[in-house]
Amino acid sequence: MALSYESDTKLPIKHSYDGDYSNALAELRSGINQIDEQLINLIADRFIKISEVGDLKAIFHLPVEDLQREHLVLERALAHAKKNGLSEFLTRDLMNVLMKHSKAAQAKRIRGL
Repeated sequence: MALSYESDTKLPIKHSYDGDYSNALAELRSGINQIDEQLINLIADRFIKISEVGDLKAIFHLPVEDLQREHLVLERALAHAKKNGLSEFLTRDLMNVLMKHSKAAQAKRIRGL
């Protein structure tokens, strides 16, 4: 589907640009802020599960690091990112940061039990 563009601005018409770029920009930024909040909420939910995984690993004396699981997590994320047109580099960076902090949270949880 091709987008139509306003001739003078090169902005897609779908953004309801009415000549006042500040309103259009504020609207777009508000949407980004909402998405950022959702991302933080999802990451918080992920870390609740990470803590539970850490508890189980502590109970069963399992190591924090599970390279096979990390590989599967990364491959799933990359496949999902590709379907959504996201950069492989962004996805790798994001997942590596999440997994690094997840392992640290699990290790802390294990030491605390």
